[in-house]
Amino acid sequence: MSAMAQAQFDIEALKLAFEAREAGKVLDFYSSDLEHIEIDAGAPPNSPRKSGTEYIGNAIEGAAQAGITLHMENPVVGENRAACTITCEFPDGRRLVSNTIYDLRDGRIVRQLDVEVTDPERA
Repeated sequence: MSAMAQAQFDIEALKLAFEAREAGKVLDFYSSDLEHIEIDAGAPPNSPRKSGTEYIGNAIEGAAQAGITLHMENPVVGENRAACTITCEFPDGRRLVSNTIYDLRDGRIVRQLDVEVTDPERA
């Protein structure tokens, strides 16, 4: 990873804020015109879920309130992109795992693509 790419986007600082569930600090890494795309069982590739920064902030705040533990692993940063694996551990033991790709502009996330799967709810 080049020193320039690392200086422009500090994925380690994002990881610390994300794992601490500090929504305000996490949102500092995002552009106000974020395009957030999620693909999962309920939102297949031909009809993905789309949202923006408000959804990201609400999700992190909701995780904190619900006791969901957040992890960010396998971080990779390039000049205009970054990627990682996100794991959310629910209090009941279920997990959501997401492979996430960030498109970057001026050191901020302008597009986030999540391809994710969640353990089924227990009966």
